[in-house]
Amino acid sequence: MNVMPQSGKAGQLERELAYYRRECNMLGARLLSLQEEQSQAFREARRSRTVAKLIREAYRLIDHSTSPEALGGPMLAILLDNTMCDRAALLREDRPGSGHFTVTHALGLGGELPAPVSLPATPGFFFTTSRSRIEPPAYELTAILRLPYILWAYDATSGLALILGNQSESNVSRPFEEADQEIVEGALSVYIDILLRKRAEVEMREARRMAEEASSTRSRFLATLTHELRTPLNAIIGFSEMMATGSTFNPTPEQIGQYNTHILTSANHLLALINEILDYSSLARGRTSLSLRWARLEDMVQESLGAATAFAAERGISLGSQLGEEPLWLKVDRTRFRQILDNLLSNAIRFTPAGGKVRVEVAPEAEGIRLCVRDTGIGMLAEDIPRALEPFQQLDNKFSRSSPGTGLGLPIARGLVRAHGGELTIESARDAGTCVWISLPEEALHRGAAPPSAKP
Repeated sequence: MNVMPQSGKAGQLERELAYYRRECNMLGARLLSLQEEQSQAFREARRSRTVAKLIREAYRLIDHSTSPEALGGPMLAILLDNTMCDRAALLREDRPGSGHFTVTHALGLGGELPAPVSLPATPGFFFTTSRSRIEPPAYELTAILRLPYILWAYDATSGLALILGNQSESNVSRPFEEADQEIVEGALSVYIDILLRKRAEVEMREARRMAEEASSTRSRFLATLTHELRTPLNAIIGFSEMMATGSTFNPTPEQIGQYNTHILTSANHLLALINEILDYSSLARGRTSLSLRWARLEDMVQESLGAATAFAAERGISLGSQLGEEPLWLKVDRTRFRQILDNLLSNAIRFTPAGGKVRVEVAPEAEGIRLCVRDTGIGMLAEDIPRALEPFQQLDNKFSRSSPGTGLGLPIARGLVRAHGGELTIESARDAGTCVWISLPEEALHRGAAPPSAKP
Protein backbone atom coordinates (compact mmCIF):
# COMPACT_ATOMS: atom_id res chain seq x y z
CA MET A 1 0.00 0.00 0.00
CA ASN A 2 1.41 3.31 -1.16
CA VAL A 3 1.09 6.14 1.25
CA MET A 4 1.20 9.70 -0.19
CA PRO A 5 3.78 11.77 1.50
CA GLN A 6 2.55 14.49 3.82
CA SER A 7 3.87 17.21 1.53
CA GLY A 8 1.99 15.73 -1.44
CA LYS A 9 -1.28 15.80 0.45
CA ALA A 10 -0.75 19.44 1.33
CA GLY A 11 -0.09 20.34 -2.31
CA GLN A 12 -3.23 18.51 -3.45
CA LEU A 13 -5.31 20.39 -0.90
CA GLU A 14 -3.83 23.69 -2.02
CA ARG A 15 -4.72 23.00 -5.64
CA GLU A 16 -8.25 21.97 -4.75
CA LEU A 17 -8.63 25.04 -2.56
CA ALA A 18 -7.37 27.30 -5.38
CA TYR A 19 -9.81 25.64 -7.79
CA TYR A 20 -12.79 26.15 -5.51
CA ARG A 21 -11.64 29.69 -4.79
CA ARG A 22 -11.60 30.46 -8.54
CA GLU A 23 -15.00 28.86 -8.97
CA CYS A 24 -16.35 30.84 -6.03
CA ASN A 25 -14.93 34.09 -7.43
CA MET A 26 -16.40 33.38 -10.85
CA LEU A 27 -19.77 32.62 -9.29
CA GLY A 28 -19.52 35.82 -7.26
CA ALA A 29 -18.60 37.82 -10.34
CA ARG A 30 -21.49 36.33 -12.29
CA LEU A 31 -23.80 37.04 -9.36
CA LEU A 32 -22.62 40.65 -9.19
CA SER A 33 -23.06 40.95 -12.94
CA LEU A 34 -26.58 39.59 -12.71
CA GLN A 35 -27.34 41.92 -9.82
CA GLU A 36 -25.98 44.90 -11.80
CA GLU A 37 -28.01 43.90 -14.85
CA GLN A 38 -31.08 43.52 -12.68
CA SER A 39 -30.36 46.86 -11.02
CA GLN A 40 -29.84 48.50 -14.41
CA ALA A 41 -33.09 47.03 -15.71
CA PHE A 42 -34.82 48.24 -12.56
CA ARG A 43 -33.34 51.72 -13.06
CA GLU A 44 -34.47 51.84 -16.69
CA ALA A 45 -37.97 50.72 -15.73
CA ARG A 46 -38.00 53.22 -12.90
CA ARG A 47 -36.94 56.05 -15.22
CA SER A 48 -39.68 55.13 -17.67
CA ARG A 49 -42.27 55.01 -14.90
CA THR A 50 -41.01 58.30 -13.46
CA VAL A 51 -41.15 60.11 -16.81
CA ALA A 52 -44.61 58.71 -17.55
CA LYS A 53 -45.88 59.77 -14.14
CA LEU A 54 -44.32 63.23 -14.52
CA ILE A 55 -46.05 63.70 -17.85
CA ARG A 56 -49.38 62.47 -16.52
CA GLU A 57 -49.35 64.62 -13.39
CA ALA A 58 -47.77 67.70 -14.95
CA TYR A 59 -50.39 68.09 -17.66
CA ARG A 60 -53.08 68.15 -14.99
CA LEU A 61 -51.55 71.39 -13.74
CA ILE A 62 -52.84 73.27 -16.79
CA ASP A 63 -56.42 72.96 -15.56
CA HIS A 64 -55.63 73.80 -11.94
CA SER A 65 -53.24 76.76 -12.32
CA THR A 66 -54.58 80.25 -12.86
CA SER A 67 -51.47 81.72 -14.48
CA PRO A 68 -48.27 80.48 -16.20
CA GLU A 69 -46.16 81.70 -13.26
CA ALA A 70 -48.17 79.50 -10.88
CA LEU A 71 -47.03 76.31 -12.64
CA GLY A 72 -43.45 76.33 -11.32
CA GLY A 73 -44.09 75.43 -7.68
CA PRO A 74 -46.46 72.50 -8.30
CA MET A 75 -44.16 71.22 -11.05
CA LEU A 76 -41.20 71.07 -8.64
CA ALA A 77 -43.37 69.35 -6.03
CA ILE A 78 -44.20 66.62 -8.57
CA LEU A 79 -40.52 66.27 -9.45
CA LEU A 80 -39.33 65.91 -5.86
CA ASP A 81 -42.09 63.44 -5.09
CA ASN A 82 -41.26 61.19 -8.05
CA THR A 83 -37.48 61.45 -8.23
CA MET A 84 -36.97 61.36 -4.44
CA CYS A 85 -34.47 64.21 -4.60
CA ASP A 86 -33.84 66.65 -1.76
CA ARG A 87 -34.11 69.98 -3.59
CA ALA A 88 -35.08 71.36 -6.97
CA ALA A 89 -35.18 74.73 -8.73
CA LEU A 90 -36.33 76.27 -12.00
CA LEU A 91 -34.22 79.02 -13.56
CA ARG A 92 -34.71 81.56 -16.34
CA GLU A 93 -31.90 83.07 -18.41
CA ASP A 94 -31.98 86.88 -18.28
CA ARG A 95 -31.03 87.24 -21.95
CA PRO A 96 -30.61 84.48 -24.54
CA GLY A 97 -27.04 83.24 -24.47
CA SER A 98 -25.99 85.54 -21.59
CA GLY A 99 -25.33 82.73 -19.10
CA HIS A 100 -26.95 84.84 -16.34
CA PHE A 101 -29.76 82.92 -14.64
CA THR A 102 -32.39 83.95 -12.10
CA VAL A 103 -34.08 81.33 -9.94
CA THR A 104 -37.85 81.67 -10.42
CA HIS A 105 -39.01 78.76 -8.24
CA ALA A 106 -37.32 76.54 -5.65
CA LEU A 107 -38.34 73.77 -3.27
CA GLY A 108 -36.44 72.30 -0.33
CA LEU A 109 -34.71 75.57 0.57
CA GLY A 110 -37.14 76.74 3.22
CA GLY A 111 -38.84 79.27 0.97
CA GLU A 112 -35.61 81.14 0.20
CA LEU A 113 -34.75 81.70 -3.47
CA PRO A 114 -31.07 81.30 -4.32
CA ALA A 115 -29.15 84.28 -5.66
CA PRO A 116 -28.75 84.74 -9.44
CA VAL A 117 -25.94 82.71 -10.97
CA SER A 118 -23.59 83.35 -13.88
CA LEU A 119 -22.17 80.42 -15.88
CA PRO A 120 -19.06 80.84 -18.03
CA ALA A 121 -20.43 78.12 -20.31
CA THR A 122 -23.94 76.79 -20.07
CA PRO A 123 -24.16 72.98 -20.48
CA GLY A 124 -27.27 71.42 -21.94
CA PHE A 125 -26.94 68.49 -19.51
CA PHE A 126 -24.73 68.05 -16.47
CA PHE A 127 -24.47 65.90 -13.34
CA THR A 128 -22.06 65.36 -10.46
CA THR A 129 -21.08 62.27 -8.48
CA SER A 130 -18.59 61.54 -5.71
CA ARG A 131 -15.97 61.14 -8.45
CA SER A 132 -16.72 64.49 -10.17
CA ARG A 133 -14.10 67.22 -10.06
CA ILE A 134 -15.47 70.38 -8.46
CA GLU A 135 -14.60 72.88 -11.17
CA PRO A 136 -16.69 75.05 -13.52
CA PRO A 137 -19.50 74.54 -14.16
CA ALA A 138 -19.85 72.10 -11.24
CA TYR A 139 -18.81 74.79 -8.76
CA GLU A 140 -21.49 77.28 -9.87
CA LEU A 141 -24.23 74.66 -10.28
CA THR A 142 -23.75 72.94 -6.94
CA ALA A 143 -23.84 76.39 -5.27
CA ILE A 144 -27.42 76.98 -6.50
CA LEU A 145 -28.97 74.30 -4.28
CA ARG A 146 -25.98 74.10 -1.92
CA LEU A 147 -25.78 70.33 -2.48
CA PRO A 148 -22.86 68.25 -3.81
CA TYR A 149 -24.84 66.00 -6.16
CA ILE A 150 -26.86 67.76 -8.85
CA LEU A 151 -28.65 66.93 -12.09
CA TRP A 152 -28.98 69.84 -14.56
CA ALA A 153 -30.80 70.44 -17.87
CA TYR A 154 -30.97 73.63 -19.97
CA ASP A 155 -33.08 74.53 -22.99
CA ALA A 156 -31.41 77.25 -25.07
CA THR A 157 -34.54 78.04 -27.09
CA SER A 158 -36.67 79.03 -24.11
CA GLY A 159 -33.80 80.05 -21.80
CA LEU A 160 -35.22 77.83 -19.03
CA ALA A 161 -33.24 75.39 -16.88
CA LEU A 162 -34.03 72.74 -14.27
CA ILE A 163 -31.73 71.53 -11.51
CA LEU A 164 -32.26 68.63 -9.05
CA GLY A 165 -30.03 68.00 -6.06
CA ASN A 166 -29.22 65.38 -3.42
CA GLN A 167 -27.38 65.58 -0.13
CA SER A 168 -25.85 62.11 -0.65
CA GLU A 169 -25.68 59.58 -3.45
CA SER A 170 -27.35 56.93 -1.31
CA ASN A 171 -30.46 59.10 -1.14
CA VAL A 172 -31.66 57.50 -4.36
CA SER A 173 -29.83 54.16 -3.81
CA ARG A 174 -27.28 55.07 -6.47
CA PRO A 175 -25.29 58.02 -7.84
CA PHE A 176 -26.51 60.20 -10.73
CA GLU A 177 -25.45 58.88 -14.10
CA GLU A 178 -25.56 59.63 -17.83
CA ALA A 179 -28.85 57.80 -18.29
CA ASP A 180 -30.59 60.27 -15.94
CA GLN A 181 -30.55 62.76 -18.81
CA GLU A 182 -33.88 61.25 -19.85
CA ILE A 183 -35.51 62.23 -16.56
CA VAL A 184 -34.23 65.77 -16.15
CA GLU A 185 -34.55 66.79 -19.80
CA GLY A 186 -37.95 65.10 -20.05
CA ALA A 187 -39.17 66.96 -16.98
CA LEU A 188 -37.86 70.29 -18.33
CA SER A 189 -39.47 69.66 -21.71
CA VAL A 190 -42.81 68.88 -20.08
CA TYR A 191 -42.60 72.06 -17.98
CA ILE A 192 -41.79 74.19 -21.03
CA ASP A 193 -44.67 72.62 -22.94
CA ILE A 194 -47.29 73.19 -20.24
CA LEU A 195 -45.89 76.69 -19.65
CA LEU A 196 -46.32 77.59 -23.33
CA ARG A 197 -49.78 76.03 -23.38
CA LYS A 198 -50.83 78.02 -20.31
CA ARG A 199 -49.46 81.21 -21.81
CA ALA A 200 -51.35 80.55 -25.03
CA GLU A 201 -54.49 79.89 -23.00
CA VAL A 202 -54.06 83.15 -21.08
CA GLU A 203 -53.35 85.09 -24.27
CA MET A 204 -56.40 83.57 -25.94
CA ARG A 205 -58.54 84.44 -22.93
CA GLU A 206 -57.19 88.01 -22.96
CA ALA A 207 -57.75 88.30 -26.72
CA ARG A 208 -61.30 87.09 -26.25
CA ARG A 209 -61.85 89.58 -23.44
CA MET A 210 -60.49 92.40 -25.58
CA ALA A 211 -62.65 91.33 -28.50
CA GLU A 212 -65.73 91.26 -26.28
CA GLU A 213 -64.77 94.64 -24.84
CA ALA A 214 -64.27 96.04 -28.35
CA SER A 215 -67.65 94.66 -29.38
CA SER A 216 -69.25 96.18 -26.29
CA THR A 217 -67.53 99.51 -26.96
CA ARG A 218 -68.69 99.44 -30.57
CA SER A 219 -72.25 98.72 -29.47
CA ARG A 220 -72.15 101.56 -26.93
CA PHE A 221 -70.64 103.82 -29.57
CA LEU A 222 -73.38 103.05 -32.10
CA ALA A 223 -76.11 103.47 -29.50
CA THR A 224 -74.64 106.76 -28.26
CA LEU A 225 -73.92 108.02 -31.74
CA THR A 226 -77.43 107.24 -32.95
CA HIS A 227 -79.02 109.04 -30.03
CA GLU A 228 -76.70 112.03 -29.86
CA LEU A 229 -76.62 112.71 -33.61
CA ARG A 230 -80.33 112.18 -34.13
CA THR A 231 -81.35 114.94 -31.69
CA PRO A 232 -79.57 117.89 -33.39
CA LEU A 233 -80.28 116.49 -36.85
CA ASN A 234 -84.00 116.30 -36.09
CA ALA A 235 -83.94 119.93 -34.98
CA ILE A 236 -82.05 121.04 -38.09
CA ILE A 237 -84.35 119.10 -40.44
CA GLY A 238 -87.52 120.17 -38.63
CA PHE A 239 -86.81 123.90 -38.59
CA SER A 240 -85.45 123.78 -42.15
CA GLU A 241 -88.66 122.13 -43.41
CA MET A 242 -90.75 124.81 -41.68
CA MET A 243 -88.82 127.53 -43.57
CA ALA A 244 -88.52 125.67 -46.89
CA THR A 245 -90.20 126.99 -50.03
CA GLY A 246 -93.66 125.49 -50.41
CA SER A 247 -94.02 124.73 -46.71
CA THR A 248 -97.57 124.94 -45.38
CA PHE A 249 -96.16 126.73 -42.35
CA ASN A 250 -95.67 130.46 -42.88
CA PRO A 251 -93.25 131.68 -40.19
CA THR A 252 -92.98 135.31 -39.34
CA PRO A 253 -89.62 137.11 -39.69
CA GLU A 254 -89.17 136.87 -35.94
CA GLN A 255 -89.84 133.13 -36.00
CA ILE A 256 -87.41 132.70 -38.91
CA GLY A 257 -84.71 134.34 -36.79
CA GLN A 258 -85.48 132.03 -33.89
CA TYR A 259 -85.47 128.96 -36.15
CA ASN A 260 -82.12 130.01 -37.66
CA THR A 261 -80.72 130.34 -34.15
CA HIS A 262 -81.96 126.83 -33.28
CA ILE A 263 -80.48 125.43 -36.49
CA LEU A 264 -77.13 127.11 -35.81
CA THR A 265 -77.07 125.86 -32.20
CA SER A 266 -77.93 122.30 -33.28
CA ALA A 267 -75.33 122.40 -36.06
CA ASN A 268 -72.61 123.57 -33.65
CA HIS A 269 -73.61 120.84 -31.20
CA LEU A 270 -73.46 118.28 -34.00
CA LEU A 271 -70.04 119.54 -35.07
CA ALA A 272 -68.79 119.31 -31.46
CA LEU A 273 -69.98 115.70 -31.23
CA ILE A 274 -68.27 114.76 -34.48
CA ASN A 275 -65.05 116.50 -33.39
CA GLU A 276 -65.10 114.53 -30.12
CA ILE A 277 -65.47 111.26 -31.98
CA LEU A 278 -62.68 112.15 -34.41
CA ASP A 279 -60.41 113.26 -31.55
CA TYR A 280 -60.94 110.02 -29.65
CA SER A 281 -60.41 107.96 -32.80
CA SER A 282 -57.13 109.77 -33.43
CA LEU A 283 -55.98 109.23 -29.84
CA ALA A 284 -56.96 105.55 -29.93
CA ARG A 285 -54.78 105.04 -33.01
CA GLY A 286 -51.89 106.98 -31.45
CA ARG A 287 -51.84 109.47 -34.30
CA THR A 288 -52.22 112.69 -32.34
CA SER A 289 -49.50 115.16 -33.28
CA LEU A 290 -48.58 117.91 -30.86
CA SER A 291 -46.92 121.26 -31.49
CA LEU A 292 -45.16 121.92 -28.18
CA ARG A 293 -44.52 125.54 -27.26
CA TRP A 294 -44.00 127.39 -24.00
CA ALA A 295 -47.27 128.96 -22.84
CA ARG A 296 -48.16 130.74 -19.62
CA LEU A 297 -50.39 128.56 -17.47
CA GLU A 298 -52.41 131.48 -16.07
CA ASP A 299 -53.32 132.64 -19.58
CA MET A 300 -54.59 129.22 -20.62
CA VAL A 301 -56.57 128.74 -17.42
CA GLN A 302 -58.18 132.18 -17.68
CA GLU A 303 -59.10 131.54 -21.33
CA SER A 304 -60.78 128.24 -20.41
CA LEU A 305 -62.60 129.81 -17.44
CA GLY A 306 -63.78 132.65 -19.67
CA ALA A 307 -65.10 130.23 -22.27
CA ALA A 308 -67.00 128.31 -19.57
CA THR A 309 -68.47 131.41 -17.90
CA ALA A 310 -71.77 131.39 -19.79
CA PHE A 311 -72.35 127.67 -19.23
CA ALA A 312 -71.53 128.05 -15.52
CA ALA A 313 -73.76 131.11 -15.11
CA GLU A 314 -76.66 129.28 -16.77
CA ARG A 315 -76.36 126.54 -14.14
CA GLY A 316 -75.66 128.84 -11.20
CA ILE A 317 -72.05 127.70 -10.72
CA SER A 318 -69.22 130.00 -9.63
CA LEU A 319 -65.82 129.64 -11.27
CA GLY A 320 -62.41 130.49 -9.83
CA SER A 321 -58.71 129.63 -9.82
CA GLN A 322 -55.83 129.38 -7.39
CA LEU A 323 -52.58 129.40 -9.34
CA GLY A 324 -50.13 130.92 -6.85
CA GLU A 325 -48.00 134.03 -7.24
CA GLU A 326 -45.05 132.55 -9.12
CA PRO A 327 -45.50 132.64 -12.93
CA LEU A 328 -45.63 129.12 -14.36
CA TRP A 329 -44.96 128.15 -17.97
CA LEU A 330 -45.88 124.85 -19.56
CA LYS A 331 -44.37 123.35 -22.69
CA VAL A 332 -47.55 122.02 -24.26
CA ASP A 333 -49.64 122.14 -27.39
CA ARG A 334 -51.68 125.20 -26.45
CA THR A 335 -54.78 124.18 -28.43
CA ARG A 336 -54.77 120.64 -27.10
CA PHE A 337 -54.10 121.72 -23.51
CA ARG A 338 -56.99 124.16 -23.74
CA GLN A 339 -59.10 121.25 -24.94
CA ILE A 340 -58.11 119.28 -21.80
CA LEU A 341 -59.10 122.15 -19.54
CA ASP A 342 -62.33 122.81 -21.46
CA ASN A 343 -63.39 119.15 -21.20
CA LEU A 344 -62.64 118.98 -17.47
CA LEU A 345 -64.37 122.27 -16.71
CA SER A 346 -67.41 121.25 -18.77
CA ASN A 347 -67.66 117.94 -16.89
CA ALA A 348 -67.23 119.64 -13.50
CA ILE A 349 -69.99 122.18 -14.27
CA ARG A 350 -72.33 119.49 -15.60
CA PHE A 351 -72.14 117.42 -12.43
CA THR A 352 -72.29 120.23 -9.88
CA PRO A 353 -75.66 121.39 -8.51
CA ALA A 354 -76.69 125.06 -8.61
CA GLY A 355 -74.81 127.13 -6.05
CA GLY A 356 -71.71 124.93 -6.29
CA LYS A 357 -68.13 125.93 -7.08
CA VAL A 358 -65.59 124.86 -9.68
CA ARG A 359 -61.96 125.84 -9.23
CA VAL A 360 -58.68 125.30 -11.06
CA GLU A 361 -55.82 124.78 -8.59
CA VAL A 362 -52.09 124.31 -9.09
CA ALA A 363 -49.75 122.30 -6.89
CA PRO A 364 -46.11 122.66 -8.05
CA GLU A 365 -43.97 119.77 -6.88
CA ALA A 366 -40.27 119.02 -6.61
CA GLU A 367 -40.49 117.19 -9.93
CA GLY A 368 -43.14 118.41 -12.33
CA ILE A 369 -46.49 120.01 -11.65
CA ARG A 370 -49.99 118.92 -10.68
CA LEU A 371 -53.04 120.82 -11.86
CA CYS A 372 -56.47 120.06 -10.39
CA VAL A 373 -59.97 120.88 -11.64
CA ARG A 374 -61.97 120.66 -8.41
CA ASP A 375 -65.75 120.83 -8.00
CA THR A 376 -68.26 120.58 -5.16
CA GLY A 377 -70.56 118.35 -7.18
CA ILE A 378 -72.17 114.99 -6.62
CA GLY A 379 -68.89 113.05 -6.84
CA MET A 380 -68.45 109.38 -7.70
CA LEU A 381 -68.06 106.09 -5.92
CA ALA A 382 -64.55 104.63 -6.05
CA GLU A 383 -65.76 101.73 -8.19
CA ASP A 384 -67.29 104.15 -10.72
CA ILE A 385 -64.05 106.03 -11.43
CA PRO A 386 -62.55 103.44 -13.84
CA ARG A 387 -65.85 103.29 -15.74
CA ALA A 388 -65.95 107.09 -16.03
CA LEU A 389 -62.61 106.94 -17.86
CA GLU A 390 -63.90 104.42 -20.42
CA PRO A 391 -65.22 105.70 -23.75
CA PHE A 392 -68.97 106.06 -24.36
CA GLN A 393 -69.80 105.55 -20.69
CA GLN A 394 -72.34 107.65 -18.81
CA LEU A 395 -72.74 107.24 -15.06
CA ASP A 396 -76.39 106.87 -14.14
CA ASN A 397 -77.54 110.05 -12.36
CA LYS A 398 -79.93 112.91 -12.94
CA PHE A 399 -77.17 115.22 -14.16
CA SER A 400 -76.01 112.87 -16.93
CA ARG A 401 -79.61 112.35 -18.02
CA SER A 402 -80.25 116.12 -18.21
CA SER A 403 -76.95 116.83 -20.01
CA PRO A 404 -76.50 114.24 -22.76
CA GLY A 405 -73.11 113.64 -24.34
CA THR A 406 -70.95 111.02 -25.96
CA GLY A 407 -69.10 110.15 -22.75
CA LEU A 408 -65.77 110.97 -24.41
CA GLY A 409 -64.76 114.06 -22.43
CA LEU A 410 -62.66 112.29 -19.77
CA PRO A 411 -61.16 109.64 -22.12
CA ILE A 412 -60.09 112.38 -24.56
CA ALA A 413 -58.62 114.48 -21.74
CA ARG A 414 -56.67 111.50 -20.39
CA GLY A 415 -55.42 110.61 -23.87
CA LEU A 416 -54.21 114.18 -24.49
CA VAL A 417 -52.50 114.35 -21.08
CA ARG A 418 -50.68 111.08 -21.80
CA ALA A 419 -49.69 112.42 -25.22
CA HIS A 420 -47.95 115.25 -23.31
CA GLY A 421 -46.06 112.71 -21.19
CA GLY A 422 -48.28 113.16 -18.14
CA GLU A 423 -51.04 111.27 -16.36
CA LEU A 424 -54.65 112.03 -15.44
CA THR A 425 -56.10 110.68 -12.19
CA ILE A 426 -59.36 111.20 -10.34
CA GLU A 427 -60.07 111.63 -6.64
CA SER A 428 -63.75 111.58 -5.77
CA ALA A 429 -66.29 110.56 -3.17
CA ARG A 430 -70.07 110.46 -3.29
CA ASP A 431 -71.58 113.88 -2.37
CA ALA A 432 -68.09 115.25 -1.63
CA GLY A 433 -67.05 116.54 -5.03
CA THR A 434 -64.38 115.51 -7.49
CA CYS A 435 -60.80 116.52 -8.21
CA VAL A 436 -59.31 115.60 -11.58
CA TRP A 437 -55.53 115.81 -11.38
CA ILE A 438 -53.28 116.52 -14.36
CA SER A 439 -49.64 115.59 -13.64
CA LEU A 440 -46.93 116.78 -16.04
CA PRO A 441 -43.19 115.94 -15.89
CA GLU A 442 -40.46 118.38 -14.85
CA GLU A 443 -39.28 119.02 -18.41
CA ALA A 444 -42.72 120.46 -19.25
CA LEU A 445 -42.54 123.10 -16.47
CA HIS A 446 -40.69 126.41 -16.22
CA ARG A 447 -40.95 128.70 -13.20
CA GLY A 448 -40.51 132.46 -13.12
CA ALA A 449 -39.85 134.70 -16.12
CA ALA A 450 -40.72 133.54 -19.60
CA PRO A 451 -38.27 131.06 -21.08
CA PRO A 452 -36.23 132.41 -24.02
CA SER A 453 -38.17 130.39 -26.60
CA ALA A 454 -41.47 131.89 -25.36
CA LYS A 455 -40.41 135.53 -25.78
CA PRO A 456 -41.41 137.45 -28.94
